[in-house]
Amino acid sequence: IMHKQAELLQQKLNPLYPHADVSVHIAMTYGNPATAMVLDDLKKQGVEHVVILPLFPQYSSTSTGAAFDVINKWVSKRRDLLSMALIKDYYQHPLYIAALAERVRLYRQEHGTAEKLLMSFHGIPQPYADKGDPYPERCKITAKLLAQALELNDDQWAISFQSRFGKQEWVKPYTDQLLETWGKQGVNSLQIISPAFSADCLETLEELAIENKELFLHSGGKEYSYIPALNADDLHIELFAALTVPLINGFLASSFPDSAA
Repeated sequence: IMHKQAELLQQKLNPLYPHADVSVHIAMTYGNPATAMVLDDLKKQGVEHVVILPLFPQYSSTSTGAAFDVINKWVSKRRDLLSMALIKDYYQHPLYIAALAERVRLYRQEHGTAEKLLMSFHGIPQPYADKGDPYPERCKITAKLLAQALELNDDQWAISFQSRFGKQEWVKPYTDQLLETWGKQGVNSLQIISPAFSADCLETLEELAIENKELFLHSGGKEYSYIPALNADDLHIELFAALTVPLINGFLASSFPDSAA
């Protein structure tokens, strides 16, 4: 999915820069292609300017912060650096909210509307939030804006947090506990989406599409469905372009005409 996202973003950028070398590359905080290796390759190619877009809509020190840590480690070992623009997040960008709303509407046009829409975000330990991590509040803003875009009443949607582990307290409400409660309270149908993920992966599919479905149905619920992530949707790619183009333009405006970006 990430390769497809990069390919489509490249296609969208190409006509905007017919006389500049603007290329899209993917990199992983954990795994391959590793961020340090990608930066090394770009440096060898003579690239001078890099726009870095972590695909985490809501900033957290555990996700975007970890990606920046990898970049800072790379920077600390170099004598000659790249000019870098780091995009922190985009949790309330109009195109992001519009893309999520369209994803839900299209899904409901095909599959019908459930009693509840649950927006489940990846959780973080509560002590992280207590020490200033803005992630939970950003998630709440995203959820509220999406509910407004879909014109949902307060009783038609909720927010929760998934994927906790260990014994310490995590940000609440917990997705699994809320689903169990709803099932016991007589909620018959729900649809769940995970706005914190820019692409479907084993975590969202195994936990949200399978495990939590079994939990909800076992607790008394009747219908449960997972709404896929934005993946390579058109509006999602438009969002990436909207985030990166102003920074690319800024680099090009301050560079020599033959500079690579």
